[in-house]
Amino acid sequence: MSAPPSPTLSDSALLDSLEEAGFDFATDRDRRIEALQREIKQVKNLKESDNGGVVTFTDEKQLIERMSKERYCLLHFFHNDFSRCKIMDQKLSDLVASHPHTLFLRASVSDIPFLVTKMAVQVLPCVISFVDGRAVDRLIGFEELGDSDHFTTKMLEFRLKQSGVLPTDLSLASNLSSTLVSATREEDDQSDDEDRRRGGGAKARARAARQGKVGIRNGFANDGSDDDY
Repeated sequence: MSAPPSPTLSDSALLDSLEEAGFDFATDRDRRIEALQREIKQVKNLKESDNGGVVTFTDEKQLIERMSKERYCLLHFFHNDFSRCKIMDQKLSDLVASHPHTLFLRASVSDIPFLVTKMAVQVLPCVISFVDGRAVDRLIGFEELGDSDHFTTKMLEFRLKQSGVLPTDLSLASNLSSTLVSATREEDDQSDDEDRRRGGGAKARARAARQGKVGIRNGFANDGSDDDY
């Protein structure tokens, strides 16, 4: 069995090694696109039966495992005796139906001591947003919500959207479009590299034909003149 290609290999040698290994850039692109399309389709539905509202976890290990599987989720650290935690619970519950792409979680600080320490949670209520398993934002108390118990659900929604944890169908579609463009460019770049390695290939012949050096137009040989037949 041959050794994997060295990082010092030239571009042409690397392409050769990929071809020998059976790597297909087009297939890889299609696979990534299909995965994104499946994700967009799946997140339109409730991810699981418990996704009808804010999901409560009492087992810290299970909570961490569940969070690791979600692309978009937020966790409300709460205490049963704190009235403001109850207000936050209600507001978050009001948002769930409008954001099926995001998993809303809650856990009592007494049940998740590791996460409380790890995330340095000191003030409640505290809502931490996660995207692809990484904490991207935290909302502490009500200071950013007018420092009032009477903030609106829209105000909370607007604040949470700043972190990207509440994606819309449009933003997901935009991500898919960007991936399509990126994948197409990657494939074109690989094709160009291969053409250069092989002395120009089909693209070089096409350019030469447009310049009148090679080719036939409407059954007549192009002699390089400006006349069109």
